[in-house]
Amino acid sequence: MLLSHSTLPSSKIARQQRPQCDHVPRRPGSEMAMATILERADKKAYMDDSVPLKATILTHRALPDHVEFVIKLQRGPKPEDSWEVAHRYNEFSDLNDVIKECGYATLPLPPKKIFGSTERQFLVERQQKLQVFMDALLQESFLSSRYEVKKFLDPSNYTENVYDVALRDVSMFFRSEPTWNVVKPLKDIGSRFRKQYYLIESKTNSSLPNHLLSWVEPGPDFSLGHRELEVSLKTLTEIKHPHILSPLSATFHGTGLLVVRKYVPTGSLRDRICGGPKPNPQLTLLQKCFASTQPKTRFSVADIRKYGRQVLEALQFLQSKGFVLGHIHSGNVIIDEGCCKLVDIENSLLGLVPLNRHFLLDVRKIHTTADELVFMFGHMLYEMTNGDPLKTATIDSCPPHIDLTLSPLLSSLLTPQGIKTGLPTIEALLANEFFSSASPPPPAGTPPPEKPVLKVHSKLKEILVAHAQKAEQRLVAQQKVVAEHKRVSKAKKNYVSDDAKTKRRRSQQKQMSLHSTEEEPVAYPTTAMPRQSSLSLSQPPTVTAVKSTPAATSSSSSTSSSSSSSSTSTTTTTPTAAKPKAAPSAPPPTAAPPQPRPQAPPQRPNNNRSSLLSSIEGFGKGKLKKTVTNDRSCPLVSR
Repeated sequence: MLLSHSTLPSSKIARQQRPQCDHVPRRPGSEMAMATILERADKKAYMDDSVPLKATILTHRALPDHVEFVIKLQRGPKPEDSWEVAHRYNEFSDLNDVIKECGYATLPLPPKKIFGSTERQFLVERQQKLQVFMDALLQESFLSSRYEVKKFLDPSNYTENVYDVALRDVSMFFRSEPTWNVVKPLKDIGSRFRKQYYLIESKTNSSLPNHLLSWVEPGPDFSLGHRELEVSLKTLTEIKHPHILSPLSATFHGTGLLVVRKYVPTGSLRDRICGGPKPNPQLTLLQKCFASTQPKTRFSVADIRKYGRQVLEALQFLQSKGFVLGHIHSGNVIIDEGCCKLVDIENSLLGLVPLNRHFLLDVRKIHTTADELVFMFGHMLYEMTNGDPLKTATIDSCPPHIDLTLSPLLSSLLTPQGIKTGLPTIEALLANEFFSSASPPPPAGTPPPEKPVLKVHSKLKEILVAHAQKAEQRLVAQQKVVAEHKRVSKAKKNYVSDDAKTKRRRSQQKQMSLHSTEEEPVAYPTTAMPRQSSLSLSQPPTVTAVKSTPAATSSSSSTSSSSSSSSTSTTTTTPTAAKPKAAPSAPPPTAAPPQPRPQAPPQRPNNNRSSLLSSIEGFGKGKLKKTVTNDRSCPLVSR
């Protein structure tokens, strides 16, 4: 059953019949609508849907009736551009159900639990599993760019339902253009949630094929004025080129741009890659890319050469007229009757940014719209060759299955070395040997192909160039922010590592000093002895002087001399021996003349030095015996 504009919800149509606010000056209808669009675009200039988000689940908090998980979000590289949201597990489950309905059913959401769902250990494990769920969700660009995900993570900036806004503007379009009927809405067939599609047909001529109606809001790089935008859109409808699918009409209604163009049932390059030789372009993007059971299609080298050259010819034509199409990817290249045709060429006029713009922020060598166009063309070639889009900005080397004739070209477009030396221009790519052989001369007798036609006023061309330069300035400014963030992060990391090295060096020095103190060499290297013994040696014992007679002194000196000679000989023969202990001297006889006292036999050296030290310390004067001296040194005189 066909749907007309009269069958759309009356509440949506009734909203458009309300009068404008009194503070808005009265203007013609088109100018008033354009003023509303410009104000809306200015308010959304700070919001860029292509900036990736980073989510970190900080903690969980138990409330009386449920448990919430606190998520910290950060947009882009700036830490100050962050906020926190709290969601229950049921809200995570609802988001997962919505994504499943769209065709993606492999997100690792933890299962539900009825009993024991508030236990601390269980909540900690669930928090960890939900973090894995969020990482998988934001890692895939087609998932993270959906409206439901944006609203789940940033509810303050995505309060307005974009589907209702699109339906409201489409209702206004059908009121002003009663020659069209709505066949059905084609929800989420593209990669932008702010761009909605509807399949329409003509009321007056049923023999005409179906057409495609698209609605889109202006983007953050939108800077054209009212008159300039109207003239530019009118110029787009006049394009005649074999590789460009120009729109039939392009007008503003409400808050967005409505474009009508021919519907091609064979689909785009992405439809052919995901759906094989018989794709269905009316499926959602997630169903095309993830729900299909068929393996991804890889184009042959001949098809890549043919389609790539056709795309380059269309890009060269638009660039020569001042239109810079930076949104080249496999989704806006239609295959119609074996020929490639570019669509969505109005995106650059509305200031829309590519979905993978964050790749451009990581590569500072790309700072012009011309380089951006060539870089995105290289990503499209890689997807046609590999069957899957490239997940990173650059590649270190080409995969081994890529043809040898195509590998040097991809290396010059996607490797860091190729980008550093400078990306080639579109003219240089057309002159490349890979694409130059794709256009053989026409056979004799065939009519020449139709010459491309597009008349652009010189003043409009200058305006379009200035519009592209403003977009380049914003790109360069964002690249500087990202580069500064990387520099600061690297400096902090190096500072922390230097501090750790300093602490580790000090700790090693302290351990070495303690080790050297414990192994300090002793004063007598002959025998290892306790530490307190060495301290005793450092303090010489106190010796008390004793009065004695000459004989005693002589005896004592002879005794000490014999002892010293004995110890000296012992020390000389045995370096490790200790000094022998002195034997006590016997008292001399009283009546008999003094006889030479026999020397005591030398004692065996004692290795234990502690006995010698104890005898020296225990010396006392009271232990000495009294002696009687018989002096016979005087001469005898006979009488």
